[in-house]
Amino acid sequence: MNSELFFEWDGRPDADEHVIGEMYAAAGEPLYTADDEPEPEPTGGQGRPRTIGAVAARRDGALLGWAWVYEDPDHERDARVQATYVPRMVRRLKAGYYDLLPPAAEEFEMVTGLYRRAADEARAAGYRTLRWGGQDTGPDGQAATALNAHGHGEYARYWSTEPATWQPPAGLPDVQVHQLPAHLTLATADAEVSAVIDGQAAHINAGESIRHENAEPRALAALIAELVTRLRRDHPEVTELTIWEFDDAAVRQALPLAGLRITARTMDYELPLTPS
Repeated sequence: MNSELFFEWDGRPDADEHVIGEMYAAAGEPLYTADDEPEPEPTGGQGRPRTIGAVAARRDGALLGWAWVYEDPDHERDARVQATYVPRMVRRLKAGYYDLLPPAAEEFEMVTGLYRRAADEARAAGYRTLRWGGQDTGPDGQAATALNAHGHGEYARYWSTEPATWQPPAGLPDVQVHQLPAHLTLATADAEVSAVIDGQAAHINAGESIRHENAEPRALAALIAELVTRLRRDHPEVTELTIWEFDDAAVRQALPLAGLRITARTMDYELPLTPS
Protein backbone atom coordinates (compact mmCIF):
# COMPACT_ATOMS: atom_id res chain seq x y z
CA MET A 1 0.00 0.00 0.00
CA ASN A 2 1.41 3.40 -0.93
CA SER A 3 2.29 5.74 1.89
CA GLU A 4 0.64 9.13 2.17
CA LEU A 5 1.63 12.06 -0.02
CA PHE A 6 3.31 14.98 1.73
CA PHE A 7 3.25 18.50 0.28
CA GLU A 8 6.16 20.82 1.07
CA TRP A 9 6.22 24.58 0.43
CA ASP A 10 9.35 26.51 -0.52
CA GLY A 11 8.89 30.28 -0.69
CA ARG A 12 12.37 31.19 -1.91
CA PRO A 13 12.53 33.29 -5.11
CA ASP A 14 14.45 30.48 -6.84
CA ALA A 15 12.38 27.64 -5.37
CA ASP A 16 11.50 26.27 -8.80
CA GLU A 17 15.17 26.00 -9.75
CA HIS A 18 15.92 23.92 -6.67
CA VAL A 19 13.16 21.42 -7.32
CA ILE A 20 13.98 21.18 -11.06
CA GLY A 21 17.57 20.37 -10.11
CA GLU A 22 16.32 17.67 -7.75
CA MET A 23 14.16 16.22 -10.51
CA TYR A 24 17.12 15.99 -12.91
CA ALA A 25 19.23 14.35 -10.21
CA ALA A 26 16.47 11.79 -9.55
CA ALA A 27 16.48 10.99 -13.27
CA GLY A 28 20.24 10.49 -13.26
CA GLU A 29 20.58 13.22 -15.85
CA PRO A 30 23.14 16.07 -15.95
CA LEU A 31 22.11 19.17 -14.06
CA TYR A 32 19.77 21.21 -16.23
CA THR A 33 20.69 24.47 -17.88
CA ALA A 34 18.44 27.47 -18.55
CA ASP A 35 17.74 26.09 -22.02
CA ASP A 36 16.42 22.84 -20.54
CA GLU A 37 13.97 24.45 -18.16
CA PRO A 38 10.29 23.84 -18.98
CA GLU A 39 8.78 26.74 -20.88
CA PRO A 40 6.61 28.98 -18.70
CA GLU A 41 3.25 30.14 -19.95
CA PRO A 42 3.29 33.21 -22.23
CA THR A 43 3.94 36.48 -20.43
CA GLY A 44 3.05 38.99 -23.09
CA GLY A 45 6.64 39.99 -23.69
CA GLN A 46 7.18 41.02 -20.07
CA GLY A 47 9.88 38.45 -19.36
CA ARG A 48 9.76 35.58 -16.91
CA PRO A 49 7.18 36.19 -14.18
CA ARG A 50 8.22 36.48 -10.53
CA THR A 51 8.28 33.20 -8.63
CA ILE A 52 6.12 33.16 -5.51
CA GLY A 53 7.30 29.70 -4.52
CA ALA A 54 7.06 26.02 -5.31
CA VAL A 55 5.17 23.09 -3.81
CA ALA A 56 6.89 19.69 -3.82
CA ALA A 57 4.86 16.47 -3.57
CA ARG A 58 6.78 13.69 -1.83
CA ARG A 59 6.14 10.08 -0.97
CA ASP A 60 8.55 8.51 1.54
CA GLY A 61 10.80 11.52 0.98
CA ALA A 62 11.11 10.95 -2.78
CA LEU A 63 10.05 13.74 -5.15
CA LEU A 64 6.87 12.71 -6.96
CA GLY A 65 5.91 16.04 -8.49
CA TRP A 66 5.97 19.77 -8.02
CA ALA A 67 4.12 22.95 -8.88
CA TRP A 68 5.60 26.30 -9.82
CA VAL A 69 3.60 29.19 -8.31
CA TYR A 70 4.21 32.58 -9.88
CA GLU A 71 2.69 36.00 -10.36
CA ASP A 72 0.19 36.31 -13.21
CA PRO A 73 1.72 38.92 -15.54
CA ASP A 74 -1.71 39.95 -16.87
CA HIS A 75 -3.67 40.24 -13.62
CA GLU A 76 -2.40 42.26 -10.68
CA ARG A 77 -2.47 40.39 -7.36
CA ASP A 78 -3.36 37.11 -9.07
CA ALA A 79 -1.15 34.00 -9.04
CA ARG A 80 -0.75 31.12 -11.47
CA VAL A 81 0.29 27.53 -10.84
CA GLN A 82 1.74 24.88 -13.17
CA ALA A 83 2.25 21.24 -12.12
CA THR A 84 4.81 18.64 -13.22
CA TYR A 85 4.54 14.90 -12.57
CA VAL A 86 8.11 13.66 -12.11
CA PRO A 87 7.72 10.08 -13.48
CA ARG A 88 6.34 11.53 -16.73
CA MET A 89 9.13 14.11 -16.96
CA VAL A 90 11.79 11.48 -16.23
CA ARG A 91 10.46 9.39 -19.12
CA ARG A 92 10.70 12.48 -21.31
CA LEU A 93 14.30 13.16 -20.26
CA LYS A 94 15.32 9.59 -21.05
CA ALA A 95 13.30 9.12 -24.25
CA GLY A 96 13.66 12.64 -25.65
CA TYR A 97 9.93 13.28 -26.06
CA TYR A 98 6.74 13.44 -23.99
CA ASP A 99 5.00 10.10 -23.57
CA LEU A 100 1.32 9.74 -24.43
CA LEU A 101 0.35 7.58 -21.46
CA PRO A 102 -2.89 8.58 -19.73
CA PRO A 103 -2.59 10.02 -16.21
CA ALA A 104 -2.40 7.50 -13.39
CA ALA A 105 -4.59 7.79 -10.28
CA GLU A 106 -1.50 8.98 -8.42
CA GLU A 107 -1.08 11.92 -10.81
CA PHE A 108 -4.71 13.02 -10.30
CA GLU A 109 -4.29 12.89 -6.51
CA MET A 110 -0.96 14.70 -6.64
CA VAL A 111 -2.12 17.63 -8.81
CA THR A 112 -5.15 18.28 -6.60
CA GLY A 113 -2.92 18.30 -3.52
CA LEU A 114 -0.35 20.58 -5.16
CA TYR A 115 -2.99 23.10 -6.21
CA ARG A 116 -4.68 23.03 -2.81
CA ARG A 117 -1.39 23.85 -1.07
CA ALA A 118 -0.56 26.46 -3.73
CA ALA A 119 -3.93 28.12 -3.06
CA ASP A 120 -3.28 28.20 0.68
CA GLU A 121 0.15 29.79 0.23
CA ALA A 122 -1.00 32.31 -2.39
CA ARG A 123 -3.92 33.31 -0.16
CA ALA A 124 -1.59 33.79 2.82
CA ALA A 125 0.65 35.99 0.63
CA GLY A 126 -2.29 38.27 -0.22
CA TYR A 127 -3.13 37.09 -3.74
CA ARG A 128 -6.79 37.27 -4.77
CA THR A 129 -7.06 34.51 -7.38
CA LEU A 130 -5.17 31.36 -8.36
CA ARG A 131 -5.26 30.46 -12.07
CA TRP A 132 -4.16 27.45 -14.12
CA GLY A 133 -4.85 25.75 -17.42
CA GLY A 134 -5.37 22.15 -18.48
CA GLN A 135 -7.68 19.44 -19.79
CA ASP A 136 -11.16 19.24 -18.35
CA THR A 137 -10.86 15.43 -18.26
CA GLY A 138 -7.34 15.38 -16.79
CA PRO A 139 -5.71 16.12 -13.42
CA ASP A 140 -6.07 19.91 -13.88
CA GLY A 141 -9.80 19.59 -14.49
CA GLN A 142 -10.29 17.24 -11.55
CA ALA A 143 -8.40 19.64 -9.30
CA ALA A 144 -10.71 22.43 -10.46
CA THR A 145 -13.75 20.34 -9.50
CA ALA A 146 -12.29 19.38 -6.12
CA LEU A 147 -11.34 22.98 -5.25
CA ASN A 148 -14.50 24.60 -6.69
CA ALA A 149 -12.55 26.58 -9.29
CA HIS A 150 -14.37 28.13 -12.25
CA GLY A 151 -13.64 26.88 -15.76
CA HIS A 152 -13.82 29.33 -18.64
CA GLY A 153 -12.02 30.39 -21.79
CA GLU A 154 -11.70 27.12 -23.71
CA TYR A 155 -8.61 27.55 -25.87
CA ALA A 156 -7.80 24.12 -27.30
CA ARG A 157 -9.36 20.74 -27.95
CA TYR A 158 -8.30 17.09 -28.11
CA TRP A 159 -9.88 15.13 -30.95
CA SER A 160 -9.70 11.34 -31.05
CA THR A 161 -10.67 8.25 -32.98
CA GLU A 162 -10.00 4.51 -32.74
CA PRO A 163 -8.51 3.39 -36.07
CA ALA A 164 -9.85 -0.17 -35.73
CA THR A 165 -13.49 0.96 -35.61
CA TRP A 166 -13.22 4.23 -37.58
CA GLN A 167 -15.03 4.29 -40.91
CA PRO A 168 -14.00 6.59 -43.81
CA PRO A 169 -16.57 9.40 -44.02
CA ALA A 170 -18.52 9.63 -47.26
CA GLY A 171 -18.25 12.61 -49.58
CA LEU A 172 -14.60 13.55 -49.09
CA PRO A 173 -12.70 14.55 -52.24
CA ASP A 174 -10.07 12.36 -53.83
CA VAL A 175 -6.57 13.67 -53.06
CA GLN A 176 -3.17 12.62 -54.36
CA VAL A 177 -1.17 11.60 -51.28
CA HIS A 178 2.45 10.61 -50.96
CA GLN A 179 4.26 9.41 -47.84
CA LEU A 180 7.43 11.08 -46.53
CA PRO A 181 10.07 9.22 -44.51
CA ALA A 182 9.76 11.18 -41.24
CA HIS A 183 7.50 9.32 -38.74
CA LEU A 184 4.15 8.71 -40.42
CA THR A 185 4.02 11.79 -42.63
CA LEU A 186 1.60 12.22 -45.52
CA ALA A 187 1.50 15.15 -47.94
CA THR A 188 -0.47 16.58 -50.81
CA ALA A 189 0.43 19.59 -52.95
CA ASP A 190 -1.21 21.92 -50.40
CA ALA A 191 -1.02 20.17 -47.03
CA GLU A 192 1.00 17.85 -44.83
CA VAL A 193 0.24 15.89 -41.65
CA SER A 194 2.61 13.93 -39.42
CA ALA A 195 1.81 11.55 -36.54
CA VAL A 196 4.10 10.33 -33.76
CA ILE A 197 3.50 6.73 -32.70
CA ASP A 198 4.26 5.77 -29.09
CA GLY A 199 3.27 2.20 -28.29
CA GLN A 200 -0.49 1.88 -28.70
CA ALA A 201 -1.07 5.61 -29.16
CA ALA A 202 -0.58 7.99 -32.07
CA HIS A 203 -0.51 11.73 -31.50
CA ILE A 204 -0.56 14.86 -33.66
CA ASN A 205 0.11 18.38 -32.42
CA ALA A 206 -1.84 20.30 -35.07
CA GLY A 207 0.14 23.49 -34.58
CA GLU A 208 3.43 21.72 -35.29
CA SER A 209 2.48 18.72 -37.43
CA ILE A 210 -0.36 19.84 -39.70
CA ARG A 211 0.59 22.23 -42.51
CA HIS A 212 -2.07 23.59 -44.80
CA GLU A 213 -1.53 26.48 -47.17
CA ASN A 214 -4.28 26.61 -49.77
CA ALA A 215 -6.09 23.43 -48.74
CA GLU A 216 -9.76 23.88 -47.96
CA PRO A 217 -11.17 21.94 -44.97
CA ARG A 218 -12.66 19.04 -46.99
CA ALA A 219 -9.34 18.39 -48.75
CA LEU A 220 -7.51 18.59 -45.41
CA ALA A 221 -10.08 16.17 -43.96
CA ALA A 222 -9.37 13.74 -46.82
CA LEU A 223 -5.64 13.84 -46.01
CA ILE A 224 -6.30 13.17 -42.32
CA ALA A 225 -8.68 10.35 -43.24
CA GLU A 226 -5.94 8.77 -45.35
CA LEU A 227 -3.59 8.94 -42.37
CA VAL A 228 -6.13 7.08 -40.20
CA THR A 229 -6.52 4.50 -42.98
CA ARG A 230 -2.75 3.89 -43.07
CA LEU A 231 -2.57 3.73 -39.27
CA ARG A 232 -5.13 0.94 -39.32
CA ARG A 233 -3.39 -0.88 -42.17
CA ASP A 234 0.27 -0.46 -41.23
CA HIS A 235 0.15 0.01 -37.44
CA PRO A 236 -2.57 -2.29 -36.06
CA GLU A 237 -1.05 -1.93 -32.59
CA VAL A 238 -2.30 1.68 -32.42
CA THR A 239 -5.64 1.76 -30.59
CA GLU A 240 -6.19 5.54 -30.55
CA LEU A 241 -5.23 8.61 -32.56
CA THR A 242 -5.36 11.93 -30.69
CA ILE A 243 -4.99 15.37 -32.29
CA TRP A 244 -4.38 18.48 -30.21
CA GLU A 245 -5.89 21.48 -32.04
CA PHE A 246 -5.36 25.06 -30.99
CA ASP A 247 -6.87 28.13 -32.62
CA ASP A 248 -6.87 26.86 -36.22
CA ALA A 249 -10.24 27.27 -37.91
CA ALA A 250 -9.39 25.13 -40.95
CA VAL A 251 -8.17 22.20 -38.85
CA ARG A 252 -11.16 22.57 -36.52
CA GLN A 253 -13.52 22.28 -39.50
CA ALA A 254 -11.58 19.40 -41.04
CA LEU A 255 -11.41 17.09 -38.02
CA PRO A 256 -15.13 16.25 -37.66
CA LEU A 257 -15.30 15.86 -41.45
CA ALA A 258 -12.54 13.24 -41.09
CA GLY A 259 -14.56 11.35 -38.48
CA LEU A 260 -12.83 12.51 -35.29
CA ARG A 261 -14.65 13.65 -32.14
CA ILE A 262 -13.76 15.98 -29.25
CA THR A 263 -12.68 13.96 -26.21
CA ALA A 264 -11.21 16.74 -24.03
CA ARG A 265 -11.15 20.53 -23.87
CA THR A 266 -8.28 22.64 -22.60
CA MET A 267 -9.63 25.30 -20.27
CA ASP A 268 -8.52 28.20 -18.11
CA TYR A 269 -9.45 27.77 -14.47
CA GLU A 270 -9.59 30.37 -11.71
CA LEU A 271 -10.03 29.88 -7.97
CA PRO A 272 -11.03 32.93 -5.88
CA LEU A 273 -8.80 33.15 -2.81
CA THR A 274 -11.12 34.48 -0.14
CA PRO A 275 -9.63 34.80 3.34
CA SER A 276 -9.89 31.56 5.32
